[in-house]
Amino acid sequence: MPVFGIWSRAGAAFFVALGVVTGGCGGGVEVIRESPDAGVVRYLYKETDGHLYTSKRQEALDRIDEFCGGPYQVLKEGKTKSRQRVIEGMGGSEIVTEDWWGIRFQCLPRLP
Repeated sequence: MPVFGIWSRAGAAFFVALGVVTGGCGGGVEVIRESPDAGVVRYLYKETDGHLYTSKRQEALDRIDEFCGGPYQVLKEGKTKSRQRVIEGMGGSEIVTEDWWGIRFQCLPRLP
C-alpha cells in the first residue's frame, strides 16, 4: 500500500475527530465582549428544533450570568448570520448549515 493512502486515511480520521471535538457537546456558545458591562452571546441551534428549545440557550444564559456576575437586561435577540461548511466523510462530502441565535445584553448595577 502506498504511503499516500495511509496519510489520506489518517488525515481524514484526524479531521473527523477534530470536527467532533470542535462541534461536539462543549461547543456552540460564544460570548463576544463589546464593553466591560455589555456584549453578545450567540449559540448554535437547529432550525427544526428552534432557538428556544435547545440546551444551548440555557448555557448561553448561564454564560451571561457569569459575565455580569449579577443582574442583566436582554436588549435584543434574533437570528445571526448562518454559516455553511463542508464535512468530508467516508460516504462523500456534505454541506452543513449552522444556524446561530444571538442575545445582546447589558449588565445592570448591583443593588446595595
